[in-house]
Amino acid sequence: MHTSPLFPLYAQILLRENAKFNLTAITDPEEIDQKHFADSLALLGDEPCPVPPGARLLDVGSGGGFPGVPLKIARPDIALSLLEATAKKAGFLRALAEELGIEAQVVNARAEDAARDPACRERFDVVVARAVAALPLLCELCLPFVRAGGVFVAYKGTREKAEEELRAAGSAIKILGAQVERVQAETTAYGGRTRIILQKISPTPGIYPRNHGAMCKKAL
Repeated sequence: MHTSPLFPLYAQILLRENAKFNLTAITDPEEIDQKHFADSLALLGDEPCPVPPGARLLDVGSGGGFPGVPLKIARPDIALSLLEATAKKAGFLRALAEELGIEAQVVNARAEDAARDPACRERFDVVVARAVAALPLLCELCLPFVRAGGVFVAYKGTREKAEEELRAAGSAIKILGAQVERVQAETTAYGGRTRIILQKISPTPGIYPRNHGAMCKKAL
């Protein structure tokens, strides 16, 4: 899963461009390999794997391309879209995809705006987000993109912290049309990593997501 020659190239590009785009605080090659690549790919080792063949996958707040680009490298069958609000980082993602020779649609927009676009709303089989926001806010940003029957995967740190966020997000998950499918966690030499997997069971009400100020002022 982690043997593609594109991963060393990706690490080189990330380090080369990091000073310009502030993509990561992690600059040690081994830590990049474990904390970015292995962490991103852990989703594919979950049983059952939540990424079906040919899945339409959206990475919200992609930044340096995690976890979407590693998932695409390991699973070329995925139809990948990367959502990034910062124009410079969106430009980096386009250049990264070209240099790696992978296909990816890059959308330069805020999640709360893109989620109201009929081309994006409830169109994806799998939506992923890593290191973007606390789970109650993250659910409101991400679940509107997931089709009924699809999944949203929130990448988190330790299981304890993830379960704390999950308790806080219980109301939001229900309001937005989802339910908890499972929590996958493991402990590594580099710390805990957890994936919270939510299944979309009904369409998200049209009033969500709210504008950024409303979401920050009062979580669902």
